Amino acid sequence: MSPHRRLSHHSNRSPTQIQDIFIGVAMQLHSQPPKLKTTQDEGRDLEYTVVLHDGTGVVESETFHTKFYGEGKDEDGLAEEAKRISREVLAVQRSIQTEKGMNVRLVAIAEPIPEELRGKRGVEFFPTLWLHVDAVPFVTTPSTSIFTKLPAPSTQASATAAVSAAVKHLHPATHSATTADIDPTDHHVQVDCDGQVKLCSIVQYRESTSDALWKRFMALANHLNENKVSISFFSATPQGGGVALMRHAMLRLWKMVGFDVKWYVPEGHPTVFDITKSKFHNVLQGVSPKGVELNDEDKTWFELWTEQNYETFWSNGAIDASIIVIDDPQLTALIPIIRKKRPDAKIIFRSHIQIQSDLTDDPSTVQYRTWNYLFDFVKDVDLFLAHPVKFFVPKNVKEKLPVLYMAPSTDPLDGLNKPYGRASVRYFRQYFNSLSQQQCGVKIDWDRGYICQIARFDPSKGIDDLLAAYLEFRQKLEASDSPPLDNGPQLIIMGHGSVDDPDGAWIYEKIHDTLNSKEYDLVKGDVAVVRAPPSDSILGCILQGAWVATQLSTREGFEVKVTEAVNKRVPIIASDAGGIPLQVKEGKNGWIVPAGDSSAVASVLFDIYEGKKQVHRDLSKKRELDGKSDPNSVAQAWVGDLDEAAIKVHADESATSEDFWTVGNSARWMLLFDKLLGLQLDGAAKGEITTEDVGVLKSMGVGEPVAGPEKNDEGINVWKMVMGDDLLDGEAELI
Repeated sequence: MSPHRRLSHHSNRSPTQIQDIFIGVAMQLHSQPPKLKTTQDEGRDLEYTVVLHDGTGVVESETFHTKFYGEGKDEDGLAEEAKRISREVLAVQRSIQTEKGMNVRLVAIAEPIPEELRGKRGVEFFPTLWLHVDAVPFVTTPSTSIFTKLPAPSTQASATAAVSAAVKHLHPATHSATTADIDPTDHHVQVDCDGQVKLCSIVQYRESTSDALWKRFMALANHLNENKVSISFFSATPQGGGVALMRHAMLRLWKMVGFDVKWYVPEGHPTVFDITKSKFHNVLQGVSPKGVELNDEDKTWFELWTEQNYETFWSNGAIDASIIVIDDPQLTALIPIIRKKRPDAKIIFRSHIQIQSDLTDDPSTVQYRTWNYLFDFVKDVDLFLAHPVKFFVPKNVKEKLPVLYMAPSTDPLDGLNKPYGRASVRYFRQYFNSLSQQQCGVKIDWDRGYICQIARFDPSKGIDDLLAAYLEFRQKLEASDSPPLDNGPQLIIMGHGSVDDPDGAWIYEKIHDTLNSKEYDLVKGDVAVVRAPPSDSILGCILQGAWVATQLSTREGFEVKVTEAVNKRVPIIASDAGGIPLQVKEGKNGWIVPAGDSSAVASVLFDIYEGKKQVHRDLSKKRELDGKSDPNSVAQAWVGDLDEAAIKVHADESATSEDFWTVGNSARWMLLFDKLLGLQLDGAAKGEITTEDVGVLKSMGVGEPVAGPEKNDEGINVWKMVMGDDLLDGEAELI
């Protein structure tokens, strides 16, 4: 393809769907030209090529030339010049999206990026691509870089190589997410395609966080790095479910501050995942069918599976970290192996589920027998962490182990929570309807509004209650004095699957069985049930536009999807299961109903529709939008301003706590690491540790041990330990 071809900015085609396109960019900054008699900076020629790739190959390209004026400029001047160049490149990308009617899903930048454009303060090119343009930014070194003794490839060749390499990392089921790559040698998760994806920088995390929390986070990071602390997390899967989402976000942030953390996952086996889901998870939550119980053969398979994963992947360094964290029961059999190989290791067990302690404490129950099998592994850890619900901790844990409580978290900058502008809303609505019509034949009429529940297809998520509530709500509308001509809002039920969750398929089919019964004739054409591909973006975008969100779990650990709805300013109706009530401020950002009470849900929906109940959260004066405060308008205003700072996660009194977000969660973990290792403060600034850091660390009790069970019968919320005197009213509660 000739490098002199030009991009066709207009198209006369009339496709029925928005076309996905992927962009490659390569740059070359040429030498400063010889000085002329004039003292004016003549500028250096910056050549950059933009290529368009449709998933099968490059279809168009154009090489551009612009001037880079850097001579005699200080760092601020160079930053402004780099910003000007980045906006010029962004303008090309936006013209492709707006004028050609294509949706740019990925922008791959070829290394080497000129040093003069790299890492300038105030220049946030990659985060702008992700947060404002909704394209995945990918930085890669073309394979031709090995030829150091040959002429450098053209910018067109490098741009083509970059985008061709990057598209291979897109998930095969969706163009809006990359694969969760795993190192084949030790099975550590290569977060963000091993650092090639650049969704955000530390600047956006700082902007979204309060000063009080940020100074604690940085002080802890400096102290742990000064002491060369290393951490290994072990959990069941690299993708699917809340634990994986948290780990991706936390490792992304920790890498930005140089903290040494790795996250390992096992090679899965269907027999074992059936055991861990149906005979561990569901049994402990009290939602398994009668007669389901762990047997001796199950125990043998489970333990052999763990041993073989250790021998194959983790026996050569994975457990050599300062602290090892085990997430949930799936890898509890690894604990005695660690104790044998690393008797000095500090081990934390983190429980993320609702353990029915009334059942695990009763010797006559299957829960008692199941938990005591697992506790034989767990009893050897140094700390037990649970969601902030005392009921979730069995009696033998409280008697024998230190217990602390902390909430899970979600990330303000990932696909679930970032704002989506008009172009992305249009794209994902079209994509959703395509999925919905393929899977269940239902098309959402976006003008009618919709109720939305985002959750895994799990027996504890209250989906039967949601269907019953929606049916009753629609019956109330029909019986009202003025029934809506369009029949009122529709219902969306959407969730991901997970490789360790065999329940998903039969729950998904069970929903369709219910909807196709005669009882549901009134609504079955208005309920879209969609098993989404592993793209957080479609979940986040559809949730953003909901009239009302629901989360009606009957059993629940915490379910941070509630916080995600609140963050988007979407009113939520949620059950009182587990830690859900800690996230809802009644009448301010949503309503709590008794778990399993579908009529209560229907009544709240009807009252909202009739205007008897409403949640109105005022925007700050800076963000007034001509009277528009709906979530989509708020998002569009932010996305359209490329210089707008990231939105604070605790932007007003109706927002949820910073405790439930990545920086808060990371700070909690770091404080526990610091205290569990018994790291001391010498009282003076040292290395990266400033005098202010020393004071902040002392205020969090760094240098003091984590209390044992004899001193800490009930345990406390770690968030209280982190924030101390800066704790806001109503935070760090236990229920």
